[in-house]
Amino acid sequence: MSYTMPKQIGDYNKNMVLSILREKGPASRVELSRLLELSPTAVTRNTSKLLENGIIRECGAEKSSMGRKPTLIELCGEFCYVLGVDIVGGTLKVALADLIGATILCREEPVRKEKGADAIIEQLISALRGVIMQSGAPPEKIWVVTIGAPGIFDADTGKSQFTFFLDGWDDVDIRARVFDALSIETIIENDVNLDIIGETWKGVGKEYDSILYVKLGQGFAARVVLQNKLLRGRHKMAGEIGYMLPYIPLNDAAGALNFENMLCNEAVSRKYADMNGMNSADTISDLCALSGNGDKTARAVVYDLLDDFAVALINSAAVLDPQVIILGGDACSLGDNEIAYLKARMGRLFPLEQNILASSLGKNACLSGAIKSGLDRVEDRITKVW
Repeated sequence: MSYTMPKQIGDYNKNMVLSILREKGPASRVELSRLLELSPTAVTRNTSKLLENGIIRECGAEKSSMGRKPTLIELCGEFCYVLGVDIVGGTLKVALADLIGATILCREEPVRKEKGADAIIEQLISALRGVIMQSGAPPEKIWVVTIGAPGIFDADTGKSQFTFFLDGWDDVDIRARVFDALSIETIIENDVNLDIIGETWKGVGKEYDSILYVKLGQGFAARVVLQNKLLRGRHKMAGEIGYMLPYIPLNDAAGALNFENMLCNEAVSRKYADMNGMNSADTISDLCALSGNGDKTARAVVYDLLDDFAVALINSAAVLDPQVIILGGDACSLGDNEIAYLKARMGRLFPLEQNILASSLGKNACLSGAIKSGLDRVEDRITKVW
């Protein structure tokens, strides 16, 4: 993006100052000048405007062996706040974060799926109100709430498509319901999109600019970052590799199983039961734990899953050639031995060795991504302040 008008250039430079302070913490004007490749005069002009509006503040001096110690500046975290929500699976997570990205308060509670879509939205609104009240943050300073949920969301209607979360979910305009209740700008986003955004912000993905993030759990999906940009696709479905087919029966195309059917929690737990597994196992994480504790049936199911998983990853890696494959959701439960086996299986059929890592954020990746998405939106809005 090019900036040619003085106002655009100024807004861009101020936002870059804010981004650097959020990423690295307090910095001197000299350091900002070096990092931004701006003259000291330009840095002073831009930081003065931010100081005047209370967005940043001076916070002391950095250590110096000689001469006058330069004054440091930092973000005023309490200038504004964002709310992040993860409503995937069986747990509702709500967090309030400040402008720095620090979590002020987080709440978790079971999702009452049995009561239906409308009841879940009411539960969500109640949880958001509870966090706002408990935190003591002034409501007018909460600028954005970002909600991570199952589905592909239409930008115009705010409704979900192609989700099997629960009956009636695709009929609910979550964005409008939350905005009407709280009068806070509301963003609704696919949960796996937020997972990978979280990983590139605070997880193992921050060291890479080309990432394939793959999530196992209730379903099977992936998302891709190429050259530090999230790939969305024409229908915002880029990465829905659960629809890939390992093969199509010659005489029964309608009977073909896709990877979503084969690698979800329900499928693998059913397979464990069919093999007379002796323990309770509802998820892939449960089976990994049982396998690690010596359950041979669980181990057999997990390694069968890895064989099929390897095929899906080979297909994806062949197209995308990522720097790293990050395993999220229940796939975070795979241990070093399972990941080594997965890499070996891929290596037998694919010529390039793959860098495969478990998510460092685990099942908190979506919430982290929701906060980052909200902060990105704040950067867009904050230019109206100065």
